[in-house]
Amino acid sequence: MTLAPPDKRMKFFVYIVESPSANDLYQGRTEADLLRKAIGLNQIKCASRTAISLEAFVKAIRVGLQEEMSANPGMVPILHVSAHGFSEGIQLSNGEIINWTGFRELLKPINQALGGTLFVCMSTCEGYSGSRMAMVLDDPDYPFFAIVGNSGKPTWSEAAVAFACFYHLVANGHYIVDAVPAMRVASGNDEFFVTTAEEAKQGYLDFVAKRQLDTQAAVSELQEDAKREPPNELAKRLRTPAHVSP
Repeated sequence: MTLAPPDKRMKFFVYIVESPSANDLYQGRTEADLLRKAIGLNQIKCASRTAISLEAFVKAIRVGLQEEMSANPGMVPILHVSAHGFSEGIQLSNGEIINWTGFRELLKPINQALGGTLFVCMSTCEGYSGSRMAMVLDDPDYPFFAIVGNSGKPTWSEAAVAFACFYHLVANGHYIVDAVPAMRVASGNDEFFVTTAEEAKQGYLDFVAKRQLDTQAAVSELQEDAKREPPNELAKRLRTPAHVSP
């Protein structure tokens, strides 16, 4: 893997917001504790907040992150979210749901204040679906610069090992595009991915454009089908009882 020149390396700190499951709380198992130790070995600053409710989560994002940014001037924050996740968003310890639309609104002001440089790591099941936060066609503002997450359902240990590897490599000057494939190798899980907000939105735009073309093809096919059997003839046939043998 290629190392970035020292003057080009990202100066960052990691800010973890964790909402552990009831089982994790009972067992005293937290990803934040593990990552703080691993990240600290690389002389990278790391802070964490536990948020078991929506109110606490919002405060951790709006207030806690601001506090850590003030304590680490000149550094780009990497927001690391550890929680239960699914395709539509994340679930907190108390069962409350934050969908991607709501999370997007939380992140947009932060990304704007950072000049579009907010980096988000989603240590959740289906966390990569958070890239959908960038796929809003009528809004030019992005909620993040880039996002790393898993498209499937990694185990607790797979996610912890993967992100410990990611932060270790980035802290030592490796490019993010190289660090993510290394996450897959280290964890044994091939579903960790990274994308920028621009890439995610462009991919969605391409998808929408293709679906519009497919819709036109479908309209043409339906028009041809109508010519083969006029609607009135089809309606007449549908009204005629089918013959049933005794």
